[in-house]
Amino acid sequence: MDLNRHICTQLIEKAKSFSQITMDDDYIVRDNKPDVVRVIYSKGNVLVEEVKAGNQGLWITGKLHFSVLYQSDDENHRLESISGEVPFQEKVVMDEVEEGDDVVVYMEIEDLSIGIINSRKLAIRAVVNVTARNLEEEDFGLVCGILAPGYEQKEVEVPMLCLVENAKNQLRMQKEMLLPNARSNIGQLTFYQVDFRNEEVLLQDDTALVKMDAQIWVLYRSESTGEYECYETTVPLSGEIDVDTLRGDEIFWAKIVPLEVELEPRGDYDGENRMLGLDMIFSVEIQIYREESCQMLQDAYALDKELLIEREHIPISQLLMKNISKIRLMEQEQLELDQQKILQICGSSGNVTIDRVQKRENGLQVEGVLNVHILYHTAEDTMPYAHTSSHIPFEQFIEVEGFKENSQYWMSNNVEQLQVNLLDNSEYEVKALIQISVLALNYEYVSNIVDIEEEPLDMEVLQKQPGMIGYVRREGEDLWDVAKKYHATTDHMIEIGNKVLVVKQVR
Repeated sequence: MDLNRHICTQLIEKAKSFSQITMDDDYIVRDNKPDVVRVIYSKGNVLVEEVKAGNQGLWITGKLHFSVLYQSDDENHRLESISGEVPFQEKVVMDEVEEGDDVVVYMEIEDLSIGIINSRKLAIRAVVNVTARNLEEEDFGLVCGILAPGYEQKEVEVPMLCLVENAKNQLRMQKEMLLPNARSNIGQLTFYQVDFRNEEVLLQDDTALVKMDAQIWVLYRSESTGEYECYETTVPLSGEIDVDTLRGDEIFWAKIVPLEVELEPRGDYDGENRMLGLDMIFSVEIQIYREESCQMLQDAYALDKELLIEREHIPISQLLMKNISKIRLMEQEQLELDQQKILQICGSSGNVTIDRVQKRENGLQVEGVLNVHILYHTAEDTMPYAHTSSHIPFEQFIEVEGFKENSQYWMSNNVEQLQVNLLDNSEYEVKALIQISVLALNYEYVSNIVDIEEEPLDMEVLQKQPGMIGYVRREGEDLWDVAKKYHATTDHMIEIGNKVLVVKQVR
C-alpha cells in the first residue's frame, strides 16, 4: 500500500562510558639543550588520531604533547624550554560496541606530572580522562497517511527534534599581535601559554560562526638586555564553517577542542622581532537540529476490506532544554611554606575538569574542579621564576524540567573569565566565571506503522452485527474508535453526551 512518509533523522546514543588511563614514559633531553636543574612549569594536551571499535572495546591511538619550562645549569640560571610527545595506544572497555560503530572519544588531562630522573632525562606521567559515546544516525519514515481514498484514518500530532547535520570539522585560525612600544624586541621566545575564553558559535547564512578570545602570556628574553620579560594580552578570534541550508530556527550544540596551537616571534614592517604570530587548528563538533511536528497515522480501517497493520516502536527525540549555566568562583589561596615568595605574577592559566555528572529527577548534578596555574617572578636571584597551582572544587545543579533516566544530554564547559590578584607575597585571590553549556533531549517511543496489507471482509461476521446500535462511550474513547468497532463512519453517528447511536455501513 502506498503510504505517505515523513523522514526524520535521529542521533541515537547506543552506549556511553567513562574511564581513566595513565601514561608513563621517559624523555631524553636533546643534545642542543642544556642540562635540567629544576622544572618550573609544564603543560600538555592529548591528540586523538584514530579510534577503532571492536568487540566490547575501543583501541585509541594518539599522542600526548607536552612542553616544559626549566632552569638550566647555566651559571646565569638561564631558562630553557623543551617540547615533546608521547605516542600511545590504549584499549578502553566499552559494552555494546561492535566493529564499525561510530564512536566519539574525548580525552582531557586531569593531572600532568613531569619530574627529573637526571639532568638529561625527564619522567612524563599523565592521568587522562576518557569519555566515549557510541552514536548512530538512523532515518525513520514516520507514516502520516494512506495515499488513496476510501480509508478512515486517525492521526495524532507528534512533536519531534530531527537531526539536520552531525559533523566534525577542522577550523584553522591565524592572528598576529604587535608588542606595545614599551616592550623590548624579542630576542628568544622562551615559553608561552594560550587559553581560549568566551567560546561562542552562531548559525548564520549557512555557516557556523565560531568566536572566542585567546588569552596569551609569553616569557621571552629581551634582544637588547638579555633579561627575561613577561607579556600578557587577550585577542579576539573568529572563523567560519560551512553547514547545510538553514532556516533560522535551528537548535544546535557545539564542542570546540584545540588540536594545535603554535606561537612564534615574527618580524614587523621594519624587520624587528616585535610581532607574535599565532597559528591554531581546532576540532569543531556540531549537531544541528530542527523542531518539527508530524501528523502521524495512528490507525486506519476501511468499510469494504480488512486492514492488517504492521507496527514498530521507534525512539523520537524532543527538546527539553538548551541552556548555559554560569558558576562564579572566588577563593583566596596561600603558598606552601617551602615555596618561593611572589614578587610579581607573570601569567595565569585555567581549565575545568568535570569529575562527575549524575542524572537526577528534573536535572543534572555536576561536580568538577577549576585548575589554576600561575607562573610568577620571585625575589631570589638563583630561582627567579616559580610556579604554583590551585585546584578549586565546585558543584552545580542544572535544572532540566522533565529530565528522565533515559534522557540524553550533551555538555561542554569553558572558563569564561579568570583573574588572579596578588594580595601579598604569599597569598593570592582567584576570581573565575565558568560556563557549562547543556543540550538535553528526551526520547519517547512511538508506535509507527510499517506496512498495511488488505484482505477481503468476513461477510459472515459482518452480517451478524446489528444494523443500528446504541453505545455508551468509555472514558478516553472517542467517536473514531466506536466507528471502527461497529463498521461505521463518524458522519453516520448521533452523539448525545456519552451516548452514541451507530448506524452500520457496508460498501
